[in-house]
Amino acid sequence: LVFAGLRRKPARTILTFLSIVVAFILFGVLATVESSFNRIFDMDRLDRLDVHSRYGGPGDKLPLSYRSRIAALPGVRTVSTQASMGGFWQNPRNNISIKFVTEDHAEAYPELTVTRGQLQQLEKNRTGLIVSTALARQRGWKVGDRIPIASGTAQRNGSRVWTFEVMGFADNRDLPGEEKFALGSYRYFDEARADGQGTVDSYAVRIADEKRAAETARAIDTIFLNSPKPTRSTSRATVSDRNGLQPEDVTFFGRAVVGGVLFLILFITGNTMMQSMRERVPEFAVLKTIGFPDRGVLALVLVEAVLLCLAAAVAGL
Repeated sequence: LVFAGLRRKPARTILTFLSIVVAFILFGVLATVESSFNRIFDMDRLDRLDVHSRYGGPGDKLPLSYRSRIAALPGVRTVSTQASMGGFWQNPRNNISIKFVTEDHAEAYPELTVTRGQLQQLEKNRTGLIVSTALARQRGWKVGDRIPIASGTAQRNGSRVWTFEVMGFADNRDLPGEEKFALGSYRYFDEARADGQGTVDSYAVRIADEKRAAETARAIDTIFLNSPKPTRSTSRATVSDRNGLQPEDVTFFGRAVVGGVLFLILFITGNTMMQSMRERVPEFAVLKTIGFPDRGVLALVLVEAVLLCLAAAVAGL
């Protein structure tokens, strides 16, 4: 009887089914968006500032001397220098970017499994490289492999091929097995490159109190405001403040849209099903006449409605 009721008017049943499917597709998509935003906010390090050149043009770098002045500010826990080099391995399609860091990188990026001991080993083996497990798996690299990287950055001897030795592996605790990165020794890179000695691309600054991120960022930029190389210091906290974006906002608006859409579509669907039931009053009267109890008729109506909604919800999700 339930399936007979659903087949009574196939066109209306199909359209009702599709309406509910669309509602739950939208619910699933927006729930995924909300989850993704929450994951991004959860992974953000509010206690870390990125210090770049204010103008950020090609080749616009910061002096290495800024490091000690930033480290002297109240509330600064550690400062890591960062310089990057792009290139490829074997084939131009095998792009790779190497970040050259100091041993303070382990404290500045606690989400990485790399240790201070590993970074100290880079200082002993100047051409050493620590690569992520994802990158090593993709390229098939093992500890001890020598990796020639062709780059646009020239060495002092004129060569543009940099050869590194894989010394170990690391990973990102927030994105296990996903992030691809390679870390090298900043001191080696700074001594070996043909130009740009004594400069960095950026600084990673770890602070003691994440609530003072914006205040510390302003303090850093104020120090170098009138220097030849002014800075722009940012963190997720300062970016969120400027954009007015908070995790609670994403959750509220996402759930508001989902709730509104579900209410409207299910309200329309409910009216359609009520109309169907009203049209079948004579049929229900026949069922009552041949002995069906009130609860039996009500059960048929409810099972038909729940079955239609549940099947559509499962299909949509």
